[in-house]
Amino acid sequence: MIDDPAGRFDADWRTSVTRRALFNRRGALVAGTGATLLGAAAVGALMRDGTDPADGAEPSAVMVFNARDLGAHGDGKTDDTHALQRAIAAARQSGGIVYVPPGVYLTGKLTVYSGVHLRGAGGDATLLRLRPGANSAIIESDRFEKLSGSRDEGGIGNFSVRDLALDGNKQHNPNGGYGLRLYGYGYELTEVIAYNCRNDGIYSEWGTLAALPPPSHQMEARLTALRTHDNDGHGVNFNGPHDSMFLNCVSSQNNVTGFRLAGESTGTSMVNCHAWGMEQNVAFELAAGAINCMNCYADFNGGIGVRVSRSDCRWVGGLIAGYNHPQEVGLQLLAGPKPTEPAGILVDTKIMNCGTAAVDFGADRGLSSIRALLSQPGAVSDGGGTTPGTGLGWIGKPAPSTQVELVSGVGDTTKNLVVRPAFDLRAQETPPPPDAGAVRLFVRTVGGQTQLCARFPGGAIKVLADG
Repeated sequence: MIDDPAGRFDADWRTSVTRRALFNRRGALVAGTGATLLGAAAVGALMRDGTDPADGAEPSAVMVFNARDLGAHGDGKTDDTHALQRAIAAARQSGGIVYVPPGVYLTGKLTVYSGVHLRGAGGDATLLRLRPGANSAIIESDRFEKLSGSRDEGGIGNFSVRDLALDGNKQHNPNGGYGLRLYGYGYELTEVIAYNCRNDGIYSEWGTLAALPPPSHQMEARLTALRTHDNDGHGVNFNGPHDSMFLNCVSSQNNVTGFRLAGESTGTSMVNCHAWGMEQNVAFELAAGAINCMNCYADFNGGIGVRVSRSDCRWVGGLIAGYNHPQEVGLQLLAGPKPTEPAGILVDTKIMNCGTAAVDFGADRGLSSIRALLSQPGAVSDGGGTTPGTGLGWIGKPAPSTQVELVSGVGDTTKNLVVRPAFDLRAQETPPPPDAGAVRLFVRTVGGQTQLCARFPGGAIKVLADG
């Protein structure tokens, strides 16, 4: 039976919904006159039980529910909460799609369930706006309040939200509000815009379970082309599921962090993601282990570009760019919850225009490789000082086991820090003289003795040590 806590559904409505919603396998609507028509390409190859045709199962008919047919107005004035929840409840019974046509839908909290796929007509066409005084999430997973913080393996799965915008209407919701709050796994968010929320634009959480049985397609979430901005909390506050994927996402002008990955989000990958804006304290917060950021862009004005507090995180390619604000650090290694963190960090990027320093090694616990091309305003080695506003190359000291290559002008040693914890010079034939202004170090064997030597441009050789 369809959930009907308020007694609003009747038999005639159920019959109408069934007639309007059934599709055949070619995407042709079975219903008669007046039904909404969506092709199969628009809704995707979804099945009632949440499985994928690739598993070998034969696709069954897809249930599609048009929110307008179930009473939603989308005029920006009418409270559409009950109509939208009615459509979600109908789709919940066997899994299906809730289609929300173009319009502005004023709503309170909408609860989503496993197997429900919420579809708009595009972020510039379908807008869900939190009604004044709701002080809640716009979209929230079933039993979120009970499960949040539990690290439980429960929650909802195999659901999606796509092609719509969420306006938190924070001016009229002073006591709280989110775009989405989710406790679940195996879901997809695509082309979703979350903005103007009193709290986080997008919040996600899940437990620690390593794997799930078929047909779950495992626990990962997939987040593509998200845009979050002007939220009073984090743009994206992601605490699981682990091993998830972000692709082509933008988070800007939020009051705390652009992208925060923490909790059980270990192993998550981010590709081509961009955080920017002078309002954000931190562009990227990597507070879970083994986060992998490829070709991402931390673009910030004051605060921290990339903050790392857990081990085995990676930032490869991309750019970290400040605005020469007097309080800016490009890459900050911050003490984690364990005394051995952060360690094993891999960074290979460009850092520029950071008013305090490009890199803060303050909490480095070693075994890391930090490589960056610096373009700093007046960047000089400060000998460990922390005077702001001078655009230093680095502050603090790397751990002895960390390899460092921070380079800004190859010929200027005051702008370069190159540390290799251990290396060998192998005995060889006497090399030719170096270029003018350089010294060549080499090792040779003379009379059974190994000598460490320096050769100068004029050809002179000085033995530095032998043994």
